[in-house]
Amino acid sequence: MTWHIVSDSSCDLFELEGEGDRFDFSTVPFTIQIGNHEFLDEQEMNIDAMLRENENSSEIAHTACPSPQSWLERFSKPGSVLAFTISGALSGSYNSAIAAKRLLLETEPDKEIEIIDTRSTGPETALLIRLARSLVEKRLSFETIVKTVREASDRTHIIFALKSYHNLIKNGRISKLKALVAGHLGFWGIGVGNEAGEIAMRGKARGVKSMVRFLLNEIKATGLAGKNIVISHCFNEETAQELKRGLQELFDGVSVDILPTRGLDSFYAERGGLIIGY
Repeated sequence: MTWHIVSDSSCDLFELEGEGDRFDFSTVPFTIQIGNHEFLDEQEMNIDAMLRENENSSEIAHTACPSPQSWLERFSKPGSVLAFTISGALSGSYNSAIAAKRLLLETEPDKEIEIIDTRSTGPETALLIRLARSLVEKRLSFETIVKTVREASDRTHIIFALKSYHNLIKNGRISKLKALVAGHLGFWGIGVGNEAGEIAMRGKARGVKSMVRFLLNEIKATGLAGKNIVISHCFNEETAQELKRGLQELFDGVSVDILPTRGLDSFYAERGGLIIGY
């Protein structure tokens, strides 16, 4: 039996190592609308061009989640399905996936299908997807895999450092009041995802070294859920590498993977932004 691991494009992954007879992996893309130009968050998307167009546009850009039909196309393949979405508190992607599941179960009532609202995005979602892969490879039951992934989702965390909260504010993902700590020249705004999957501000840091130190202290205080950490960055691999070195010095034996943000997370993290799942 082939498993189908599916995510919306907030996961910052395009492929999943080990795909074959046991499982496959695919994503359903968000779209980003800037003026009359629509960007589809797929591998061919020119993220730098999207960011430049948004930076130079006087119009408010918008994002749109995948349609139920997009999810349904992935869910309809024979085999068990485990799907992951960005936080339902920030997007309608989870509800769209649930609608697709309901449609499918009308014709295939015995289909094994589970939708995970990660209450997160990017690197934390990538951690959960990779965990799901390892469990599928162990040939565990559907129920065991779902239970284990859901329990892991309750333990993992997300933290981010952004130079700008402009797009988050404009699209109603965070209030101006909450974002007052960010947006000042030379400052980074530090935030986390709370238990409800909403954005909560932690503070600000001036300069890269201060920001990295802030992140390390926050991650240490929260504690790791395991030995794996993922850092997503929007055109800022140098700082991601600096943070990686700090994490490896702080935690013995930790594995730190660095990913470039896909289109959606690039849009909201903006240039230079870092997102960490741990």
